[in-house]
Amino acid sequence: MDFQRTRDPHEANIQHLRDTASARVEGTSLRRVAREIGMSPTGLKKFLLGTAPYSPTLRRLRKWYLQYGGAHAGSVGEEEVGHALALLTQDLHPGARVQTTDQVLESLARGYDASGRERPRWVSELRTGFRAQRSA
Repeated sequence: MDFQRTRDPHEANIQHLRDTASARVEGTSLRRVAREIGMSPTGLKKFLLGTAPYSPTLRRLRKWYLQYGGAHAGSVGEEEVGHALALLTQDLHPGARVQTTDQVLESLARGYDASGRERPRWVSELRTGFRAQRSA
């Protein structure tokens, strides 16, 4: 997620979902992708055109992305982790969501340090983005 372009990680997250779904539609079909996500083709078309998704639709889109991204991306990166964190914390109050996300990322950072492995770049990038959101 490019937090330099978009101050709000949530909006960047939704735009990335939109871009990914759009690319998948171009490679297959609107109906097929709508079926994969669990939504109507009309609803998917509206989302691709910029309509903000309702909470249940956003949950479906995130679950679809994690399944699709994991199966096709080959590695876990900032986008996949951002979507997973958003899915895991979706029911929390916005302030608690940001704090919990930061704590999860801190635990991951400590886990990488303890294992002697280099921290992935996305750990610090996501923490920076979520901290900026918390202080905004």
